[in-house]
Amino acid sequence: ADCAFLCGETETLQHLFFQCPFSAMVWREVLLMCNIVRPLLLWADEVLWMSTHARGSAFHHTVRRLAFAATVYHLWIERNRRCFKNVFLPYQEIIRLVKQDVSGKL
Repeated sequence: ADCAFLCGETETLQHLFFQCPFSAMVWREVLLMCNIVRPLLLWADEVLWMSTHARGSAFHHTVRRLAFAATVYHLWIERNRRCFKNVFLPYQEIIRLVKQDVSGKL
């Protein structure tokens, strides 16, 4: 199965989150909005990093948890939209939706 984000790679969990150029662009921007500047990690390492650095009730930890969940959710929704409806949103729109969800939850 080819990547739904049209990068030419095979779709795997690892690729979809966040090795694909499309999802990497989205995740990099979301991290920047959370004031996190670091290289992107493999899926398991991203989950581990987030679970370690978003623990607790501090405001920035809450923002990180919400941002991570919203990013994964919207990338998955976009993948399905492309696969099943043949509708393609630009990465900027995915970022906007993530931001909207995070701010709505806060």
